[in-house]
Amino acid sequence: MSSNTAIKEALLQLARQDDDIARALNAYGYPRDRSMAQSFESLAKIIIGQQISRIVATSIWNRLDEAGWTSASAISRLDCTALQTKGLSLRKAEYIKDLAIAIEDGSLNLAQLPNLTGDEVQARLTALRGIGAWTADNYRLFALGDMDAWPGNDMALQEGMKRLKTMAYRPDLKEMNKLAAGWSPYRGAGALFLWHLYAAEVRGATPSDI
Repeated sequence: MSSNTAIKEALLQLARQDDDIARALNAYGYPRDRSMAQSFESLAKIIIGQQISRIVATSIWNRLDEAGWTSASAISRLDCTALQTKGLSLRKAEYIKDLAIAIEDGSLNLAQLPNLTGDEVQARLTALRGIGAWTADNYRLFALGDMDAWPGNDMALQEGMKRLKTMAYRPDLKEMNKLAAGWSPYRGAGALFLWHLYAAEVRGATPSDI
């Protein structure tokens, strides 16, 4: 089953049990497939994208790519000051270097992750410095296709939920978890749709602009 088919099927399941999803799905259609490779590069991109815009994160990655510094083997050998010259903060330079070293020395084997449960993947990834719940959830969702991954502390998701449920305020993580509890095991598909809704209603755009 393709990633896009899995997303559509999961959202159809959600629409059957949540009238708000059904209404919004009818209005905005399905989100596009944003799947990523199961790789160091994908996880590094997600780390770089923490708390900055997608445009800025893409610009930084492009500079690393131009320098030939996008593989774990290359980054593991670099000094953090070299990575900073491409726009990374010191902390993020340290984080992706640590990740690269973990990949190179075998302490993190990304190829094993698809065989683990979502909770096991979460624990394995968040054991590394610089990888919190948001980063791990995004890797599970976009790289592993985990349709129950739930990055509920994402501000765009919170704004999307506010609009989906016509709330007067933006829900925090605790309330996001409550609101999405009934969506399991399709919370990841719900997250993809909330980003889609956010793009349409807040930015008047497609999800590719988020």
